[in-house]
Amino acid sequence: SAFDHPLIRARIEDALGGDDVVEEVRFLRTGGELFFRMKILPTAFNDGSPGITIILEDITSQKLSEEALRAEEAKFRALVEDINDIIWNVGDDGTFSYVSPKSFDLLGYAPDEMVGRPLLDFVPASEQERVAERLAGLLDRPFSLLPIPMLHRSGKSLVFEASGTPDFDEIGDFGGYRMVARDVTERHQAERRVRGWKSFLHCIVQNIPDMVFVREIAGGKYVFFNRAAEAFVGGAPEHLAGKEEGEIFGPDLVPLITCGEAEMLLKQSPVECPAMPVVFQNGETHHLQTKKIPIAGEGGEMKYVLTIVRDITDHVRADALLADQRDLAEALGSASDLREALSICLDAAMQAAGVDAAAVYAVREEGRLERVAAFGLSAEAAARAERIDGDEAGALIGGRAAAFPGDEDLRGTVTFTIVHGGMPVAVLVAGSRLTGLIPAAGVQALETIAAQAANVAGRILAQETVRIERDRAERYLDVAGVMIAGIRTDGTIERMNLTGCLALGYAETDLVGKNWFKTLVPTRLRPRLEANFRRLMEGASPTPGEEKGSLLARDGGEIGVLWRNTIVRDHDGRITGLVTSGLISGPPAEDVY
Repeated sequence: SAFDHPLIRARIEDALGGDDVVEEVRFLRTGGELFFRMKILPTAFNDGSPGITIILEDITSQKLSEEALRAEEAKFRALVEDINDIIWNVGDDGTFSYVSPKSFDLLGYAPDEMVGRPLLDFVPASEQERVAERLAGLLDRPFSLLPIPMLHRSGKSLVFEASGTPDFDEIGDFGGYRMVARDVTERHQAERRVRGWKSFLHCIVQNIPDMVFVREIAGGKYVFFNRAAEAFVGGAPEHLAGKEEGEIFGPDLVPLITCGEAEMLLKQSPVECPAMPVVFQNGETHHLQTKKIPIAGEGGEMKYVLTIVRDITDHVRADALLADQRDLAEALGSASDLREALSICLDAAMQAAGVDAAAVYAVREEGRLERVAAFGLSAEAAARAERIDGDEAGALIGGRAAAFPGDEDLRGTVTFTIVHGGMPVAVLVAGSRLTGLIPAAGVQALETIAAQAANVAGRILAQETVRIERDRAERYLDVAGVMIAGIRTDGTIERMNLTGCLALGYAETDLVGKNWFKTLVPTRLRPRLEANFRRLMEGASPTPGEEKGSLLARDGGEIGVLWRNTIVRDHDGRITGLVTSGLISGPPAEDVY
């Protein structure tokens, strides 16, 4: 019954016809499948009758193994085709013997376009020598993550990262590599960008004026100094790295460097310390401000302390200069004359500029200099500083003086001419015995003081001009033979000249601020004259011409006066008062204005 199958019976008929038949057959059983290789051979029996011989060879294990192998091959083929990596087999001569189908997606080449060609054909010409050296240096050993630049069919440059294992034949001879390569172009570009940014930031940190120190928290060792920090502590990086604070900084600098560190470790946040004065090697005092910043490690714990030390000397000096300018402006505002203002400027110069000697001169007629005030001069210079004439004065006014007059020990001198209206009005001279050059901050302070002195000089000179003109006008009023009075819009007396005071028997101080009508106008005339004055101040009536009137003297008597009135207006045309001039005419007039 095992051979009772149409296909087998057909094969038996073929064998009876004289053909050898070889066939694989499968039998199904409850426990599974059986596979046999069946041979049917024509056979002649002893009596000469024809027959067949059937030989069954059990190949079940072989068939199961082949099917398992085909399944694994299908899985491997699917894996090779689906993963994003390319699989290469490269022979010992550097040519491709196998390329997975992914090559088309990643490089634009089909596998058959690459097989048989050298790997270097797909490497940029500029990189071929370097890649060949890398591959030759592997010495038939496994390798991983080897970067290999590749060219896409379109000409685009790519970067692949390859890992490989060597392939040996039966007798142990090297036959090439089996490689898995992945396109890491984007990651490579990102790493290049990161490296570029790191280099850029490193360059910034190295070149900023602030001093940057980095110290390990655990060991207390310093691991980084930027250039400004190296210059500050006076050492090269290789001599500073790995040392502790006491080995790098002097005792006077340790408080500056460690300031705020305990608070930073407690809060685990940046801490900024107040500025501290530090004396540098050249003797200058600088104001330094420290900032502490914690830096965490990969696990999140604090690993480093970043210390930034900033020199804020310029800011401190600027604030001090601003305060000095404010104080100087306030002091100059109260100066009554140029001599007092120049003396105030000299005091400010000595405090702000840090100089050893200074003098201020007023410019007089014909360019002569007259000393107003001086400080720190030698005895000879003090004797000569009273007055400077001729070429020496011209040199100081023009800022061409090479040394302080009479004090050659002053190595560095500066001269500032105080000018008003294009003309020199004073000269400020300052000098230093310690250095041949006054610091820039000192020069800036002196320039500012000179500028403020120029401004106040203009104000004081203008005030003096106004005072002179006023005094001249006062003299004119006092010698005039008529009574002249100034009356405000509210009727109070603002001014009364000497002639009027003598005629009425008053001192000017007795009249200024008093009401004109209540003090000097007879009672019978007061209501009408006050009403006329109000209309006049309101602009409701024209200014009367020459009129007769009467005034009350201090002794109670009346004096006849011939008046002439003038309305006073401001720049905007508003009425601000009345100026009246009166000629004393004898007895009082009955018919008054």
